[in-house]
Amino acid sequence: MATLEYDKRRALVTPDRLRHLFGARRLAVVGASGTSSWARNLVRSLNAAGGLKELVFVHPKYPELFGQATAPNLRDLEDPVDLAFLMVGPSRVDEILEDAAAAGIRNAVVLAAGYGETGQDGRARQLALAEHARRLDVTVMGPNTVGFINATAGIAPWAVVTERPPLKGAVSAVFESGSMARAAHEFAQGHGVGASLWASVGNSAVLTSLDVLEYLLEDESTRAIALFLESVGEPDRLLALGRRALERDKPIVAFKAGRTEAGQRSAMAHTGAVATDDAVVDAVFRQAGIVRAESLEELVSTAGLFGHYPERPKGRRMGVVTSSGGGCNIIADLAAVNGLDLPEWTGDTVEALAEHLPPFASILNPLDTTGFGHARARPRPTKAEDDLMEIAVKDGGIDFMFTMMTPLPSSRPEDPTFIESRLEILGQIVRDAPVPVYLASNTCLDLADYPRGLLTAAGLHLMPGADLALKSMGHLMRWVDLRASVLADDPPARVTADRGSGPAPTGTWAEDEGRDLLAAHGVPMVPAALVTDRRDAARLVTEWGGPVAMKICSREIAHKSDIGGVVLGVDSPPAAEAAFDRVVAAAATHAPRAAVRGVLVSPMRAGGLEMLVGVTRDPTFGPVLAVGLGGVWVEVFKDVSLRVLPVSPRTVREMLLELKAAPLLRGVRGMAPVDLDALTEAIMAVSRAALALGDRLETLEVNPLRVDGAAVEGLDALVVTGARS
Repeated sequence: MATLEYDKRRALVTPDRLRHLFGARRLAVVGASGTSSWARNLVRSLNAAGGLKELVFVHPKYPELFGQATAPNLRDLEDPVDLAFLMVGPSRVDEILEDAAAAGIRNAVVLAAGYGETGQDGRARQLALAEHARRLDVTVMGPNTVGFINATAGIAPWAVVTERPPLKGAVSAVFESGSMARAAHEFAQGHGVGASLWASVGNSAVLTSLDVLEYLLEDESTRAIALFLESVGEPDRLLALGRRALERDKPIVAFKAGRTEAGQRSAMAHTGAVATDDAVVDAVFRQAGIVRAESLEELVSTAGLFGHYPERPKGRRMGVVTSSGGGCNIIADLAAVNGLDLPEWTGDTVEALAEHLPPFASILNPLDTTGFGHARARPRPTKAEDDLMEIAVKDGGIDFMFTMMTPLPSSRPEDPTFIESRLEILGQIVRDAPVPVYLASNTCLDLADYPRGLLTAAGLHLMPGADLALKSMGHLMRWVDLRASVLADDPPARVTADRGSGPAPTGTWAEDEGRDLLAAHGVPMVPAALVTDRRDAARLVTEWGGPVAMKICSREIAHKSDIGGVVLGVDSPPAAEAAFDRVVAAAATHAPRAAVRGVLVSPMRAGGLEMLVGVTRDPTFGPVLAVGLGGVWVEVFKDVSLRVLPVSPRTVREMLLELKAAPLLRGVRGMAPVDLDALTEAIMAVSRAALALGDRLETLEVNPLRVDGAAVEGLDALVVTGARS
């Protein structure tokens, strides 16, 4: 992404500057023509939103556009407008920005493509545009953007088709794709998800998604934020803004395009094979307290849930009342998949429900109201699911209520008394309920204007279909847990690299060098000695009184076992001398140019659990810590937890307990439980060693790290560094 560094553009993207940009009520459109679909869409959007005070067209060739006189140049305007919307090609953008600055206009939206998305030349052109804007003190949105909709203010400089006036609401969204911004906005409109701000930042030459995010954290109209990201820049800033959002109780839901394993790290390290780009993004979002959605629809549905329901459930226990037995089955399956619990109703609730159901009814959770319930006469204009939900919602064993509503009429019936009275009563039931109540439609069909108006008037929000609704509920509960976890921990302090003064290896370190680095930072390592004589190896077997491992030691030999450079279980002096000769010969045969430092001898260890602790440098996020089962198991199961460094001990413990192998750490089938404090401290020490390498770090890995009760020891180490920058 060809974007100016934050320090260079900071003054252009402060929340105060963006408040003026997104609140612009006087607009100049530069370079439009009467035949341009972009221009027609823009005019239609502005008119539909209804909040613009002044619209001026600027064009040197056309004296009139869209029924009004034009100005030949921005400099010819009597008073500066709040925003210039540039509909010119890239060759004229710089010139128009100069006109804007000369006319006192400080905000511009640039529609033109042909910049960073076109390759190296385009990226250079985009950076030049950003520098030009900085010198002119003009905040630029784009290029390659379709604009934004500020539904709260009734302002919509939005150059794509809009079918209706924008719905006002508490959800704001930031998109790094114009077409996806349009599609998601249409989906939101179709399902009653009202918005405050909907913005497409385009190529982000000056204004980025994180700049808009920071602005939205101060926006009183925004209760929840949706992000569509094509890349994740400024990870430190994202983590800081994520924490601030949690502190302000403004949930962030993100969709990250481009799930891929193309970002695998160094092939010589297990850590790199599991710390793919997408897995690291997951870790960053988790650390920032951001919920990750898997589709556009899920993004909108989840943000809509957060935006329309400010009250959070206190737990995962869900009560369900619906009018369909099949719906009960679907909901039960979706609840299990999304980590939601379905407790049995309490005895009092069962007794109260039984009074309104036939003897053959099964009073379960989820509750099917049965056809009998629909056939009964009611003293008020409600349906069976409304009345039974009103009873069940008082159950003391649930944290929230969910109901899948029967379809609402798509248009106003001849006699609207029943449906309009029913929705009014349902709204009151929801408001009076002791726990949050969430409603969903059966399927993900657009809401027509009539039922949407009824729901809005009753203060109700209908989530789009059971599948999206329950996924959104699962995200809600994950966010509640994330928020508690992140805010319970102080942000970890950044660690300054130990630059040192002496020479240090570049490339793969010999194992003894890596062991020395780890030991210096407090990592417990199994004892080891580097020997250059077969007799010294024999002596160590006698001194240590048990079998030893013997490994060739060379910077040029990373995979020692692949060439026969490792011998295990050496239990006598003669065997030690033979093993010495064997590994040295293997190195001479398979790596004749390798500079052999000697043979590393260390005592064998039996029992315990083998863990992997590794750190690799991600090109975007920097050092990434991976923790999981070690040895060959990391390749088989890939049961690994990731976080971006630095981390706190609390986070490390959280990483350990989220592993699928966590029961092994707690002790199963006679195994002693692992001392999590000792293991956590060892992992923290590995992290310190990695961070001490600074920007030279490529890979640092302890695999295996043996854990046996309170005993923690590294058995093998790999360190790879690059040149000092």
